[in-house]
This record gives sequence, C-alpha cells and structure tokens, in this order.
Amino acid sequence: MANAVSRTAYYTLGCRAEDARKPRPLCGDTFASRFMNDEARQVWERFKSFTQPNASNAARHQIIDTLVQEELARDPQARVVVIGAGFDTRAYRLRGGRWLEVDDASIITQKDATLPVKEAKNPLERIAIDFATESLADRLAPYRDSRRTHVILEGVLMYLTHAQRRDLLAVLRDVFPQHVVYCDLMKAAFLNAFSRDLYAVLSDMGAFFHDMTDTPESVFLEAGYTPVSATSVPQRSAELAGQRVPAFIIRRLLRPVRDGYRIWKFERA
Repeated sequence: MANAVSRTAYYTLGCRAEDARKPRPLCGDTFASRFMNDEARQVWERFKSFTQPNASNAARHQIIDTLVQEELARDPQARVVVIGAGFDTRAYRLRGGRWLEVDDASIITQKDATLPVKEAKNPLERIAIDFATESLADRLAPYRDSRRTHVILEGVLMYLTHAQRRDLLAVLRDVFPQHVVYCDLMKAAFLNAFSRDLYAVLSDMGAFFHDMTDTPESVFLEAGYTPVSATSVPQRSAELAGQRVPAFIIRRLLRPVRDGYRIWKFERA
C-alpha cells in the first residue's frame, strides 16, 4: 500500500470478509475474501476484536448498497462513481449501473490482478490516481457531462480537512452538474464517546481524521445540496442482526448513538 489511509481499505475489507462468513451476513460481500492477502490479514488482526464497530462497518456498506440499488432499479444504465473505492465490489454484486472506480494506483493494480474488470457483471472502468500530486478534476474531466450521476464517498470524508471536502464537492459539481452523493458522516461527539479505541488503532497506523464536527453535513448544505435521507448506521446494524430490543433502544432512547453516525444521501441538481 502506498500510504496509511490506503491501508485502512484492508480494515474495511476485513469487516466485509468476516461478515460474509457469518450465517446471517449483514452485507454479504462474497468477493471480499479474494483480496485477503498477507498484508490484509495483518491489518485485520489489529481490528478483529472490535466486534460492534466491525458489524457497523458491514452495515454501512449494506445501507449504501440498498440506496444505490433502488436508483439502479429505476435506471439500470445510470453511472456510478466510487471515489476512494478501496476494495469495493459493487460493480460485481449490484444489478445495473455503469461503474467508475477511482483510487490510489497500488489499490487499482491489486484489484486488476485479483478481480479483473472483465469479471464484473456490469460495465466497469478503473482510474488510478495519486491524490497527493494529481488533480481529481483532471482525471475525471473525460467523463464530464450532465447525466445524473451517483457518487459514493464511503469511508473518505473523515480523512479530509474542511477545505479538502469543499474542494472535492466543487470538483463533483463541475464534472457532474447533476449528481447524488452517498456518504458516511460521523459526529465528533460520537467519535469521542464510542469510537476512541478503534480510532487509536487507525491513528497508530498513521491514518488521522481531520476537522471533526458535530454538524458534518454542513459542508453539503453550504454547497447547495439537498439532503434526501440520513440512515443511522448503529441502528441499521442492530436491525440487520435481528437485535430488535437493542435497535428499539437505539432508536428511542440513545439518540447520540442513533444520530452520531449516519449514511447520508444528498442531491445536487
């Protein structure tokens, strides 16, 4: 892996690979295990004891799966762009979509070798980029048009500063004037109360969160986006696992848990 943030892709990969082995998987990413090489297993060893956060990680993936699949059911030819794609396999699992994956060259090279584009059941392209030295706007420029585009930003925004988030949204508005964003947003209070131990391991790997706030959605609202939905990751994780009482408690009594980490869908038209 080229950098610490890229290595976190192995953590989220491990969550989905572990989830797929369960009798009742939350996400069911059966392709994830193909990427579990020695480095991935070493990273996963550091995280596998975080049972609830790992389940929530699989649940967040499932929430986005469901939201995107609903859109693809209406328009099977819709374009889906996954920025910071990591080991995302949605182009192989979901029904429909014309897919574009963007990430660091080290990840793209590994994906091409382990899960080739030709095996995808939907049209798929991959773009390798050095986020530190190359322009995302330039790399996406050949795809500029006014078609309604679906953009997935999963596990990405917390690693960016406020300025970088604003710049990223500006690029998306320029290249894809009509688009929908699917992203996970965590409040600073949730991080401090419920995710400190997990974040300590991420930090030890050199992957740091930036400019955490209790109104992470504000960067979208200020940029003119309309919120379409906001789904609680902890609540959905409990529901998918069949934990009805915990899900009820989360929904009614533990608002800081329920609303502290959510999958948002924003529309920009």
